[in-house]
Amino acid sequence: MSKRVVNKIVAFTLIIATVVFFQETGNSYADIPKTTKPNPTISNVVVKTNEQVTNKQTTNKTNVKVNVKKISIDTVTRKSGTISVSWKKNKKANGYRIQYSNDKDFKNVKNKNVKSASKTKTKIAKVNKSKNYYVRVSAYVKKNNKKYYSEWSNVAEVIAWNAKWEFAKNSKIHTDSPTLYFSNAAKKKNKTVCVNAGHGKKGGESVKTLCHPDGSSKVTGGSTSQGAITATSINGGTTLADGTREATATLKLAMTVKKQLLKEGYNVLMVRESDDAQLDNIARTVFANNNADYHIALHYDSTSSNKGAFYISVPNNNKYRSMYPVSKNWKKHNNLGKNLVNGMRSAGVKIYGNGSMAIDLTQTSYSTIPSVDLEVGDKRSDHSSKTLKKIAIGIGKGLNKIK
Repeated sequence: MSKRVVNKIVAFTLIIATVVFFQETGNSYADIPKTTKPNPTISNVVVKTNEQVTNKQTTNKTNVKVNVKKISIDTVTRKSGTISVSWKKNKKANGYRIQYSNDKDFKNVKNKNVKSASKTKTKIAKVNKSKNYYVRVSAYVKKNNKKYYSEWSNVAEVIAWNAKWEFAKNSKIHTDSPTLYFSNAAKKKNKTVCVNAGHGKKGGESVKTLCHPDGSSKVTGGSTSQGAITATSINGGTTLADGTREATATLKLAMTVKKQLLKEGYNVLMVRESDDAQLDNIARTVFANNNADYHIALHYDSTSSNKGAFYISVPNNNKYRSMYPVSKNWKKHNNLGKNLVNGMRSAGVKIYGNGSMAIDLTQTSYSTIPSVDLEVGDKRSDHSSKTLKKIAIGIGKGLNKIK
């Protein structure tokens, strides 16, 4: 018998013996170790972090996949030296990390950890009220004594008052700070809209400010009479037919508009997100002038006929239209108003008459960007969530038409 045949017989015999052995022991071929040395199973852990997707190796015997859902900021407000932050809850998170900085690129940061899955708000104390702060939030889960973080939320910037801004000296009340929310939509508009929820300031009704930056008198009546040189810095607003304060109704609408515009890719500057914002009409306008591309103030008219929505147009008065900054911007104001009304009409919102009413307002008298007072209805108008959503969609449509 040749040597080659002998080798084949030996090999076949070994295979049969191996099969019999594994059948008796209940093992399978997959259990055969590739090496005689101890070698625990190595598995890839795919971890989504706030910075990038990383692959790490671990010696766990089971695969671990950690995918932490990204959350979004709800509100960021500053009162004096304290910033309050709230965010949307991640039900699967073990906690949250809040990061804040004076640098927009978050180069020098401070972190605050919230070690509770159920808690969705916190306060950051001892901040400098004269500086801007950028804030973002991420959720984390714990696996094998390690924390795995979600991607960062959208960024919010708390903006400080700047006494060097044009017309800043005309403001009497400006101790609070508005917040600029940056959109994280896939397609960004690269435009910022100031959403100004009308009224909502406690006290200060006796404080007067100049109606016009040059000290001239009003050319029409309104909440302040024609011929007046000064006006209440900001009034308390009306009360709707069902007893709801106008300031409450406009705030609810502003929050709805904010959500819609961020979704559409606009950045949104929120003048107020609480019942009390210590900012007079001039301060709100000055903040908008220096931090936004458009300024939309939301109001309800004091009549009781369910008249529908309209915007306050610039009076056709040569003296008024030749006054700076009205002279450079009144056409832009009216164009913004027309587009917003047309957008709301297409969204199914009831419109009053031709959609406008000419009044000399402090807001447009000081505005250096396209700016309107938008009266979305009156005391008897529906202000349910469904109607507010229509208005918000209409505002978005109107802005999208501006060239």
